[in-house]
Amino acid sequence: MLNEHLIVKTYPISDKANVVFFKDFRITVLKDRLFRIEKNSTGEFCDEATQSIWYRNMSAVAYTVKEGASYVEITTDKVVLHLASSMDKSYAVLNGKKVPLGNEGNLLGTTRTLDCYDGDIYIRDNSKLELDTGVCSRTGVAIVDDTASLRLLDDGKLERASSDELDIYVFAFGNDYRGAVKALYDLTGYTPMLPRYSFGNWWSRYHQYSDEEYIYLMDQFEKKGIPLTVATIDMDWHYSTRLDEQKGLSANGKISEDRGTVADRQWRIGWTGYSWNTDLFPDYKQFLKDLKKRNLKVTLNLHPADGVRFFEDMYEEMANAMGVDPKTEQQIKFDITNDDFVNNYFKILHHPYERDGVDFWWIDWQQGTTTAMAGLDPLWALNHYHYLDNGRDGKHGLIMSRYAGIGSHRYPMGFSGDTTISWATLKYMPYFTTTATNIGYTWWGHDIGGHHKGTKDDELYLRFLQFGAFNPINRMHCTDSLMLTKEPWSYENGIGELACEIMRFRHRMIPFMHNCNYRTHRDGLGLMEPMYYEYSDYPESYNAPDQYLFGGDLIVAPITCHSQQKGLTRVKVWLPDGTWTDIFTGECYSVEGGGKWITMVRALDSIPVLARAGSTLPLSMDSGNGTDNPKHLEAQIYSGNGSYTLYEDNEVGVAAFTTFENTAETGVQTTRVSFKGDFSVLPEHRSITLTFKNITVHTPVDAAIGAPAAMRATVTVLKNGKPESFEASKYATVSVTIDNIDYSAEYEVRVEYVALSELSAAKRCALLKLQKTQAVFNIRNQVQSLIEKAKSVSELRGRILTSDLDDIDKERLVENI
Repeated sequence: MLNEHLIVKTYPISDKANVVFFKDFRITVLKDRLFRIEKNSTGEFCDEATQSIWYRNMSAVAYTVKEGASYVEITTDKVVLHLASSMDKSYAVLNGKKVPLGNEGNLLGTTRTLDCYDGDIYIRDNSKLELDTGVCSRTGVAIVDDTASLRLLDDGKLERASSDELDIYVFAFGNDYRGAVKALYDLTGYTPMLPRYSFGNWWSRYHQYSDEEYIYLMDQFEKKGIPLTVATIDMDWHYSTRLDEQKGLSANGKISEDRGTVADRQWRIGWTGYSWNTDLFPDYKQFLKDLKKRNLKVTLNLHPADGVRFFEDMYEEMANAMGVDPKTEQQIKFDITNDDFVNNYFKILHHPYERDGVDFWWIDWQQGTTTAMAGLDPLWALNHYHYLDNGRDGKHGLIMSRYAGIGSHRYPMGFSGDTTISWATLKYMPYFTTTATNIGYTWWGHDIGGHHKGTKDDELYLRFLQFGAFNPINRMHCTDSLMLTKEPWSYENGIGELACEIMRFRHRMIPFMHNCNYRTHRDGLGLMEPMYYEYSDYPESYNAPDQYLFGGDLIVAPITCHSQQKGLTRVKVWLPDGTWTDIFTGECYSVEGGGKWITMVRALDSIPVLARAGSTLPLSMDSGNGTDNPKHLEAQIYSGNGSYTLYEDNEVGVAAFTTFENTAETGVQTTRVSFKGDFSVLPEHRSITLTFKNITVHTPVDAAIGAPAAMRATVTVLKNGKPESFEASKYATVSVTIDNIDYSAEYEVRVEYVALSELSAAKRCALLKLQKTQAVFNIRNQVQSLIEKAKSVSELRGRILTSDLDDIDKERLVENI
């Protein structure tokens, strides 16, 4: 029997009230827009869970049935399902329109891996990548086929697929794409929480590190103020083919009696290994302790295909556990279908290292799709059991592995494989990552920067890192070559320092990212969503694959091409109606009338990341590698009306919530801060800084735009309705800091300010960008004069765009005016 923690509890039996029989078909009305259709000529249908589908115990649904000689129609409040004896004549009726039951118009899902791809082109034969289908479709109907899925029994065992000739799920959600994904989660199980440390910066490199080299490298990151949270040690933590080849050894040499030195271990050939390489790590336990002292979590790379061979440190124990005489030195084969092997695989090979300090495992399975059980992909089984095992102590579990089909979101996180270092790869990443949300797979982790081949391009490295900061997992990685590395200080001309800055910002984002983690787990909302998830009524939302919704209130548009002029890059961004503020540049864009394409111009220091009006972005202001709930929390407030609740926990389910309620009036922005939950998970002494990003006062250009000479903001802070002490900065961006937060209280922060006219705001924006423009001084003076003399916003735009001052980047000056 499998150990208890490796067995999941499923609820696969449907409510009988939801079941309709018709000829050889069984139709289950799972929801008003979700149906299961089975066909079996014997009348024996599958009521067990499968690898993909675990939960069919949904509430009764109101529906009516109409049956004819060759069809049956099931009508709910939302849709009509017309099932004909011949499936090719079946359809759903949505909003009065017949839609065939199929995947035409499917918006796609994801795939197993991007190994050896350059963008979406396979470098070995130039074939184009084809993504699997998802549950979202332009037609409004999508199909998930579960016919070939193995059955998952109550004791955790897998059995052959059912005898159903057909077992499909019909998602008829129209353009309610979030609803379709949530319905998938109701069937398969929701995405579990990831550990908080997942959302910092990961260091990873395929390289034969020694313990001294690795610790030295970690200390260099610390000295330069670049926080890391995860330390990855690739396959050379154990003996490998690479080591033997470098020592000039032959796989055919004799085995020595003492088996003591590496020179005697030429039989340690292959990628599979479980014994620490003592030449590189003479005291691995101390090495792991040294990483822990630096607040780093640890993952090791696994290639388990070759099982356990006689030279492994734990061979004798494993042999005895598996009923093998150790004296025979018989190989204990990898057999993920054998319960005893699975139990001992974890107990003997992995748990001791976890007690020594290994936090989770990187399952680097590339050795085929077959096992001793027909239809069982070993990758699925490894992901399933490894994830359950890693979360056995009740904490948020974690693995890193490749995608193994529908339901893989239950085993976060994904490893997308070895991609090419190229602009094509970077350009494909936003589309690839967001499209995976259509099949519920929201936690992809990529080799940020690309893995191998390609071209050395410092700007590409930076733009990749900027994308990585607004990506589920920011894991830098590359192959083993002296010519490849991802350390920021290896990049010149300021690129390295900009890389450091975005890594620091990513670490600051951990509170926001962990809140998104909770949002995905609780509400089924992906971190990265295609634009059409929220703006499906806007045709342009389907034509913006290079940008995405991030965490609900942000739009991110990564820069995926080389700069064109003087270090500046133009990127076309589609913005829906509303007011959007770039969190890095402060530029504010107001859009009305059905969305708008805007050409945004950015220097190397940022990409467009736009916050919705009324939103809140929580950031940590603590230093170091730690990922605890921050003692000093910053909340960036973007003027407008909105509410945001920050979730913070202790990794075992105890949680507290901080809510920011933002209210806007002309010249007044108010934020109310309140708390609930178990405050024991929060720091005893916390400071909160509220930064009002859209309230900009008293800048050097204000006199030039006709603003009052001494623009000021008036700040009031109340605690339970009574004045409270605070510190405030009212030069440029207004910020307010409250120390020693009382979690039992409610705070109100009110900022009154002089609201600039539209013309004054436009002039200020243009002048500030003009300050940064590279051009002859006299020409810049002429442009300044044009800006200052303008009597309206349209005149301001026209004066700049029609001027004959070609040395000035005119688009940059007027991009959000």
